[in-house]
Amino acid sequence: MKTTLLNLLLSCTFSATTLLADAVSPATKTPPTGSGVYRTVSDYKQDKLTLQVDCKTEKHRIRLNEFFGSASIDVIHNGEKHTFRKNGTYGIRDCEGKDFRFVANEEYQILESRTVTIYENLVTATSTTGKGIRTLKMVYFSLQPNTDLLPLTVANLKKALPANHKFHDLLDTNFRTDAEVAVYDPMHKMYKVNHLLQPAH
Repeated sequence: MKTTLLNLLLSCTFSATTLLADAVSPATKTPPTGSGVYRTVSDYKQDKLTLQVDCKTEKHRIRLNEFFGSASIDVIHNGEKHTFRKNGTYGIRDCEGKDFRFVANEEYQILESRTVTIYENLVTATSTTGKGIRTLKMVYFSLQPNTDLLPLTVANLKKALPANHKFHDLLDTNFRTDAEVAVYDPMHKMYKVNHLLQPAH
């Protein structure tokens, strides 16, 4: 990721959302086997991968080219290079079983896709204490897997769901700070925000 003044400002503005639970959310959909490219959001919802391979038995490489600010990715498949524009491609699934969505030529890891979709993005920024570069985990959400991303804060959740007053009350009751909004609930096997949005609540 690029080290820019904007990233530094983001790290200061949204530092309260950088804390994640130690446990990582398990996939809420049945994940496809192996690695490949999600051409569209519909492909993601249907677990349909383009250039899909079984990473245990086949050679496969996805180059994100993020260090060069590239607007495209390269997939080396069966010895051939295939190039996809990031702004015309929903995302990828890597050989570690992680799903990523492209937004503004950057990749955001999809941590959970339920009532809201939750993402993580690694941001590098210059430390305000003068101790060099540090990497921050920024957490975002979207109401649908293909709608705009917002930092995962209480205020943004209320703004995104203005008519759900019961949810607003639950947010105020359950979260004292924005850092707590990104907590994963191991008992219910989902992020707490999505648990609060379940019909039983």
